[in-house]
Amino acid sequence: MTRLAGIDIDAPAVVVVPVFLVGLLLVSAIANRLVRTAAARWLNTSRHGDRADTPLPSLGIPIGAAVLIGGMMLVLPEVALPGRTGRWLSATLDIAFVVACALGLSRIAVAALTEYAARNPNIRPALAVTRGIVRIGVTVMALIMALESVGVPVAPLLTTLGIGSLAVALALQDTLANFFAGLHLLADRPVRPGDYIKLVEGAEGFVETIGWRSSRLRTTANNIVVIPNQKLSQAILTNFHLPIANVTMTVTLTVAADADADAVERALNGELARAVADLPELKNGKPAARLADISVAGQVWNCTVDARDVEAQGPAGHELRKRLLARLRHDQIALAAKERVFLLPEMNAPKV
Repeated sequence: MTRLAGIDIDAPAVVVVPVFLVGLLLVSAIANRLVRTAAARWLNTSRHGDRADTPLPSLGIPIGAAVLIGGMMLVLPEVALPGRTGRWLSATLDIAFVVACALGLSRIAVAALTEYAARNPNIRPALAVTRGIVRIGVTVMALIMALESVGVPVAPLLTTLGIGSLAVALALQDTLANFFAGLHLLADRPVRPGDYIKLVEGAEGFVETIGWRSSRLRTTANNIVVIPNQKLSQAILTNFHLPIANVTMTVTLTVAADADADAVERALNGELARAVADLPELKNGKPAARLADISVAGQVWNCTVDARDVEAQGPAGHELRKRLLARLRHDQIALAAKERVFLLPEMNAPKV
C-alpha cells in the first residue's frame, strides 16, 4: 500500500513513484504544448500588419516546468530520503516552483502588454520601459515568495526595504520625477524623435532622443541642448511637425511706391507658381502674393509659400528670393530705395 498525494494506492512505492513521474512528464509536455498553441493562436488572431513578425513568447516551457515540479513536490514525501537531504531537496523544489511560476507570469504579462501597446500606438514608445518595470515587479514578488517558502521571515525584510525605499525616493526625487516625466512623454507623445520644437523659453531644435532622465535637442547649428524631462513635459512649446510637417514661410519685399500694383501682383504670383512647381523643398499649397502695406517708402508685399519641413525652409527661401528679384528686374519693377528682401519670421517660426 502506497499513499501518494493523499490517495491510498494498492501497489508498492517502487512501482507507483516511477509511474507517477512518467505521468508527470507526459502531463508537463501536454501542458507545454497546449499553452504554446493557445498563446500562438491568441496573438496571431489579434495581430495586424506591422506586428506579423513579432516573435511569440515562450509561455509553454515555464508552465510545463511548473506542472512537473509541482508533481515532484507531491511525490517527495513518499520518497525516503535522509533528513538534511530531504529538506534541501524540498527547499530546492519550492524555489524552482516559484521561479517557474514567476517566469510564466512575467512572460504572460509582457505578452499582454505588447498586445495592448500594439492596439494602442500612443503607448508603444513606452513599451520597453513598461516591460522592464513588470519584470522587476514579478522578480521582487518571486524573491519574497521563495524566501517565505524556505522559512525565511520576510516581514522584517519588507519593513527594512520600505524604509530604505522611502529614503532613496526622497534622495532621488528629481531623478524619479524626470524618469516618470520621460514615461509621460513617450506615452502621450507631444514630441517625438525627429520633430522640430520651440520652447517658450527660447530653446529650439530637432528632438534627437527622449531618455530616461533628459531629452536632447539638435539645433540648426548642430549643437545639442539637454533638457530635463520634467521641464520638457511642463513646458509650453510649439511642435512644427504636428499635425503636419509643412511650414508656412513668408518672403516680404517692398517695391517702389509708383509701381503698378496689378503688374507686381501678376509677376510675384507667376514666379511663386513656378517656384512651387520647380523646387522640391516647396509643397503644392496655395502660394500667394498680397499687398500688406502702402507708404511713402513703397508698397510692401508678402509672398507666402509652404515649405516641406523646417530644414527645407532655408534653401527654399534662398532660391525663392533669388527668383523673385530676377522676376522683378525682368519686368522692370523697381525695389524701394534701401530695401532688402528677407525671410520674415512668423511669431512661432523656427530660426533657420
